[in-house]
Amino acid sequence: MLYEELLNSCKSQFDDFFKNIELFENQFTWSEFNNKCYDLMFTQNSPDNIFTVKELKEKICELKDTCKKCGNYYMPARNKSIPKYDVIMGKQHEDALMNFLEYKLGAKNERADLGNRSMPDCKILNSDGSVAAYYEVKFHGAPFIMALAKTGRYCYEGSATLDYKKIEKQLNIIEDNLDAPLYYIHWIDYPCLKGVFYETAEQVKNYISSEKATFEREKRDGDDLKAKKSVYLKKMYSPLLEMGSFESFIEEVKSLLK
Repeated sequence: MLYEELLNSCKSQFDDFFKNIELFENQFTWSEFNNKCYDLMFTQNSPDNIFTVKELKEKICELKDTCKKCGNYYMPARNKSIPKYDVIMGKQHEDALMNFLEYKLGAKNERADLGNRSMPDCKILNSDGSVAAYYEVKFHGAPFIMALAKTGRYCYEGSATLDYKKIEKQLNIIEDNLDAPLYYIHWIDYPCLKGVFYETAEQVKNYISSEKATFEREKRDGDDLKAKKSVYLKKMYSPLLEMGSFESFIEEVKSLLK
């Protein structure tokens, strides 16, 4: 499993970074239970007849206890969001993924947003220095426990969040300025479902225009520490079952590399 390889490649980095942070008991690990969840929640699932959580609990015996632990852990507010620490943590995931992709693809990965924050997070370079692909990295470590009540979606399928207005603005700015395809990478590490999934900029653009499954969250304490223009309350939840797998992303980028 490619995701298990990714976790193994960044284990020492994450062990050190998160050593003083309380994590859910199986965060950044992979087990046969997670393999079953991936198979049924993603590989064998269908957007036309999506498995309910109840059906999944009947198919995966460990899921009932995991759901209970997950709810008890993620439902209460565990800490305040501090923007500068959120950014630092986000960079850990970007660095880990960039290093892994560089190893797997044999192609240099660099940050693309250093000069312009509206640009995507990262880029993959051809051997001649031109850009083969851009990608944004979105890490999702906590499922949206109230997804079914708030959006009508199941938590495992409808928790991959994008900031609606931020992405809309970014797509408008970069639409005519990028010289290579843009992908949105969703690094998901829930207690049940784990993996790296992706969608194209075109998929995201179409989904934004449909305004499906949007939700406006309440303001948090950390929002007051941000510039007003950087506070995005309206969220959209990308559909898991319309995304591609980590393995297919690797193959797609290989086809773009010169």
